[in-house]
Amino acid sequence: MNPQKNILVVEDDADSQSVLTRLLKTRGYSVCMASNGHQAMAETVTKNPKLILVDVAVPEMSGLDFLKWLRANHPGVRVIMLSVLEEQSSIAYAARALGVYDYFRTPPDFSNLLTRIDQAMF
Repeated sequence: MNPQKNILVVEDDADSQSVLTRLLKTRGYSVCMASNGHQAMAETVTKNPKLILVDVAVPEMSGLDFLKWLRANHPGVRVIMLSVLEEQSSIAYAARALGVYDYFRTPPDFSNLLTRIDQAMF
């Protein structure tokens, strides 16, 4: 797996995970998946993704708690956070304070999301 093209998708909703994975693979990215925060930690350690798409509300560990762990252990990994909450929410502000590359409300505008993913990967 080429770590320069590797993206981790952290999403507990199987349909959303499937859609994101298909879209990313059609763009030529390698994709690994996790459905909770602890799996995301393990995948980050073993797969060394360049970018992580993480839903704020995943089981076992919130997306923000995962982001705090990530910043302490893998500070160079870029993160795009996904949430049903508005970008003006306290969660979005906290995510930005922790250095997320971008924040998208779900369901995202996939065209804009893919553009930001492409930009984050270079």
